[in-house]
Amino acid sequence: MATDIGSDVKPDKISLRPVIGLTEGLSKGDLEQITIEAIRTHRRLRDAADTRCEEWRQTLSTEALDTVGPARIAYVVAMIEMHAQQAALSTLLDLLGHVPSVPAD
Repeated sequence: MATDIGSDVKPDKISLRPVIGLTEGLSKGDLEQITIEAIRTHRRLRDAADTRCEEWRQTLSTEALDTVGPARIAYVVAMIEMHAQQAALSTLLDLLGHVPSVPAD
């Protein structure tokens, strides 16, 4: 049976309204499945950002002064992707009301 999931979101928290709308009417079980996948996606994006950071740090002394270089740009892009996905994940967690157990891959 579907529940009114959107009513659980606190008005003082930053939430992604499209995520709330898309999940409206979903059962808690379906929402938990989506949230678990979002947690796994966040972990992959976090690991990718960590890798890009290391690559950038290894190139610090070899890059031209007129640009931050491709390694830094790749790191910034990876961090933006990770933080954007984190906003969606945070909204899903607020809607779900708990953090589901997700084993490490």
